[in-house]
Amino acid sequence: MLKYKILLTLFVTSFLLAQNNVKEEVSFSDYQISSERYLTDEKGNIMMNVNVWGHVGNSGHHLVYEGIDLATLISLVGGPQQGANLKKTRIYREIPDENGQLVYYVNLEDFFKNGDRKNFIKIKPNDTIIIPQSPMSYFLKQVGTFNTVLSLLNLYFQLVK
Repeated sequence: MLKYKILLTLFVTSFLLAQNNVKEEVSFSDYQISSERYLTDEKGNIMMNVNVWGHVGNSGHHLVYEGIDLATLISLVGGPQQGANLKKTRIYREIPDENGQLVYYVNLEDFFKNGDRKNFIKIKPNDTIIIPQSPMSYFLKQVGTFNTVLSLLNLYFQLVK
């Protein structure tokens, strides 16, 4: 009888411990960043939040009209700065679209040269658009900083003499 009690106890304990190792299936909705995907203004216009980062005039979090296109959004944030790498613009979705895609790569150079909007994708709520700085622009900025430091050192040594 004692043998059966021990076996029963081991069986129940094993069963309970095994329950903790079961992995739950996690959907992307469990990781939703914001519950406020769409908002309305006082006139009833549908608005949404987007993030624009990188080499633009006014990067940050912006409240824009639903249905805004990429060119208008970039204009709203002050346009690309000189030295922006327009070929490597990235758009990150908050949740994957119907194709399961989270990241889009857009070449904006075609638009700025020819007005070609065929590469544009629809902007959705809580998208993050990143316009990177070109490597040459970054290098020239660093050279300028280094040049300023050397000029200050030169001035210091001239004054100390």
